[in-house]
Amino acid sequence: MIDLQPRDPARTAAHAFARVAAAVPARPAVRHGADELTYAELAERAGGVAERLRALGVGRGDVVATLLDRSELCAVAVLGAWAVGAAYVHIEPTDPDARVAALLAAVVPGAVLTDRRNEARIPAGAVAVSLTDAPPPVPYRVSDGLGEDDFAYLVFTSGSTGVPKTVEVGHRALLNFCAGFRGLTAGLEPLESYGATTTFAADIGKASVYGALLSGARLDVYDRAATLDPQALAAELRRHPVDALTYTPSLLEALASEGELAALLPRKLVVFIGEALPPRLVAAILAASPGIEIHNGYGPAEATIFATAHRVRPADTELERTPVGHPLPGVLARVLDDGGGSVPDGTAGVLHLGGECLAGGYRGDEEKTAAKFVHIGGERLYRTDDLVVRDADGCFDYLGRVDSQLKIRGNRVEPGEVETALLAVPGVRLAVVTGERASAGAPMEIAAYVVGTATRSEIVARLAGHLPAALIPSRIHPVPNIPVNQNGKADLKALRALAAEPEDRAASAQDAPEAPAGEVEEFVAAIWCEVLGAERVGRHEQFAEVGGTSFNALTVYGRLRRRYPGFAIAQLYAHPTVAQLAAVLSGTAAPTRSATAVVEL
Repeated sequence: MIDLQPRDPARTAAHAFARVAAAVPARPAVRHGADELTYAELAERAGGVAERLRALGVGRGDVVATLLDRSELCAVAVLGAWAVGAAYVHIEPTDPDARVAALLAAVVPGAVLTDRRNEARIPAGAVAVSLTDAPPPVPYRVSDGLGEDDFAYLVFTSGSTGVPKTVEVGHRALLNFCAGFRGLTAGLEPLESYGATTTFAADIGKASVYGALLSGARLDVYDRAATLDPQALAAELRRHPVDALTYTPSLLEALASEGELAALLPRKLVVFIGEALPPRLVAAILAASPGIEIHNGYGPAEATIFATAHRVRPADTELERTPVGHPLPGVLARVLDDGGGSVPDGTAGVLHLGGECLAGGYRGDEEKTAAKFVHIGGERLYRTDDLVVRDADGCFDYLGRVDSQLKIRGNRVEPGEVETALLAVPGVRLAVVTGERASAGAPMEIAAYVVGTATRSEIVARLAGHLPAALIPSRIHPVPNIPVNQNGKADLKALRALAAEPEDRAASAQDAPEAPAGEVEEFVAAIWCEVLGAERVGRHEQFAEVGGTSFNALTVYGRLRRRYPGFAIAQLYAHPTVAQLAAVLSGTAAPTRSATAVVEL
């Protein structure tokens, strides 16, 4: 593999890629399905995109947005933007049109790189550049004057006021991460291939993307449907084995619950990011693949992908929590009290991160930037609001949050953003959002307590038009009021008790959705109720409206396949009601032209 060069202030990730492409031009660079590009081909395709951007006047300091389905074009787009000195920001195609338009308006891109399926979704006024018809190949040329202080990419995170925050990450921070990541994996070299199991919009997949393309390894990009189908993903990994994969713990657990864990693992290295790593999952992985290396990464987007990492050992399976490890080189980690003073090892405090990993701040919001990127003791630090404790060896253990922020399937969720969207729903007067688990050890889910006349289906339909799937509550509890505690804050214990009170039976019977009809519908409905923890579901209710997510859809899919082995996961997403699914399973459904998935990965 190609080593990163020593520190050079004039160097960017674009320069690093150009060096790799020149060194290993014939080596496979990126693969998606049957399509594969060598490093020479990838460089020329990206060079062609860069020339189109230059012709549009896009250059250093600009933003280039990408609205692309997962494919090799995602890598082409990123590298083309970097060549002209622009930062890229990926807009997730599963987001509703209203959110796509809002995010594009927030960053004002000089151009939007897209494909044929998404081109029509770009709002009027934005400059759309379709990559479906590849531009003529051009040698990859990095514009003059670019340096490590230029921004490499922007990433959106949930905002407590209802508006997503836009984190600006520079080339300095990105290259520092890449060097640290290579250091972690040095004992496994050569790592010749990486798989990307998540969207390019999330930090989680960036370790695979940059780990591959800035080292000369092959990057395998999987279709969204494949990453939610254990059989399809296992088949991909059998046909094209990879050395390294990045997962969120909840995604791998969900896949493994309906598939064979060993078939979902890479040959050498699995990296977990985005959530706490359960020791039970570590134990299962080590049992399925005893020689594999596991790393647990921790870090917010403001500290560039992940800032600390822990190589997991068999002894860690006996711990209550998997440690998040030591800081990567170039990362400062301080555990401080509320007054900004250091706390001793073994004492809990708030983690502050600094050094080479730090983002520039929040685009266009100096107030939020100043509030979170603070100066203490002469150091610029990001206050994570994560509660940690450090042991005598310098290893960090993550204890939880000091605020209300949630982590849902690897996504940061600010309850305030969801509450703001709920209060915009006609018929909703009050709303409180929190996190709940269906049972001990189950994944965290978003729960909303709502006062008003809007029905669950009305709420979900409205939210689906404005929020990404990851931010839509899977549990919506109608309550008559919001009780508060002596501090004037919502009393969550009292809210849960209110939601658990028996419903008015007469009103319940009158408003009940139409019951499933026939043996197959009753079979499907019983699976839904078991998986979703629901007392009943109607035959025409949408899966997402009754608490369905892409993760519990995996469980439904697995249960259905046991009786109907030929059933495909795409059919589950294309037929989101009990009646529609039953018709498919009975062989009576009419053909569908397209599938609409409730996925957020």
